[in-house]
Amino acid sequence: MAWFKKARQIDENTVEIDLTNDTVANGDTVKFSKVHESTANKIVALNSGINLIGNSISTLPIYLYKRDKNGERVKVDDYRNHLLNASPNDTTVAMNLKYNIVKNLILKGNSYIYIRKDRTGNILSLEYIDNDIVSIEKVVYNNGETGFIYTFTDLKGETVVAKHYEMINLIKDNRDCGSPFGKGVLETGQELINIAKAESKFTFSSLEGVNLKGFLATATKLSRDAKENLKESWKKFYTGSDKNATPVLEEGLMYHQLNLKPSDIELIKSREFTIKQIALLLNIPFSYLVDSASSYNNSQEEALRFLKQTLNPYIRLIEENFNKLLLTEAEKREGYFFEFNTSELLKASPKEQIEYLDKAVKGGLMTLAEARKKLNLPYLEGTDILLVPVNMATISKGNINVISTSNIDNKLKEGGE
Repeated sequence: MAWFKKARQIDENTVEIDLTNDTVANGDTVKFSKVHESTANKIVALNSGINLIGNSISTLPIYLYKRDKNGERVKVDDYRNHLLNASPNDTTVAMNLKYNIVKNLILKGNSYIYIRKDRTGNILSLEYIDNDIVSIEKVVYNNGETGFIYTFTDLKGETVVAKHYEMINLIKDNRDCGSPFGKGVLETGQELINIAKAESKFTFSSLEGVNLKGFLATATKLSRDAKENLKESWKKFYTGSDKNATPVLEEGLMYHQLNLKPSDIELIKSREFTIKQIALLLNIPFSYLVDSASSYNNSQEEALRFLKQTLNPYIRLIEENFNKLLLTEAEKREGYFFEFNTSELLKASPKEQIEYLDKAVKGGLMTLAEARKKLNLPYLEGTDILLVPVNMATISKGNINVISTSNIDNKLKEGGE
């Protein structure tokens, strides 16, 4: 059971609750209010989690690649790389574009990017369009196919009517595969965000002033005027400049305090539980929101989990939409694709990196020059050599043959490999 402020009626089914006075609400009857983005931004744990995901993805480069005849991935020198990693349009940098894409996907379940093209079909710019100014209408074309028309105001202040292939609509958790509308945490986490908001208000009111919880009692019945006067005088002691003053009770009034201190209702534990629920809502490790829960021993595992479980769904969604709408049909058939470079997220510590490279060089997996390049060290003449371990042997017909330099020399003289 929790202590809530008397609810403010929104409509017949929805009320807004508040955890700042002594009204007791039954959890079976409480309805939570619709959550707006401004409210969510005030929830520190939620805002931190969204920033963590958004900043992690916005700093990752995304490039156009193509598979060669051997199936190897080859980076393509293309103007769209500049749009996606430097300047998508005249007023925005790529990091801001990618951050806002992810932020609105999390909060609202949709993100919109207008693809502005010239008459020949070349992409001129990518313009992020705010969710609040986009209207979507379903249409049926003459050939029976269905699509969507997007109407919005562009960066120049002009009204644009775009067809579905001119607008990237990134959708998260849509109600069905054909729906253009997704669901964000403002909807799926509505109850949790209301609770977090109420906890924050209660904590603030506890720290701001006296914040006594109790009731006044008298042996005689008070008149309506006496009640109003008492109410006004009591409020005077806890608002404005007199909020820390001591009230004086008259006419036999007695104050009975309710033992509702933050420590008594385990507010700290309650807030920690709420943060855990926010971490689950965002699908991120709890330790990423609370420093005390982190462990340096498993940081690498957590980083891998963060990439696979938290970031990958957004990364794949963005990649697939870019592949669908930023590539021509001919490019798709030829095997072109966009892909984020996530190597920086899993970059090991200097010690771990050196240990890995040391083993790779000694094991014959890479040359000294390749290892130095990984460490951003300059090339040194003579380091293009591949070291081969000599403490190995081969087994042939039950015989163990130790590999030595003489064996290798004899093989080379015989024309072997």
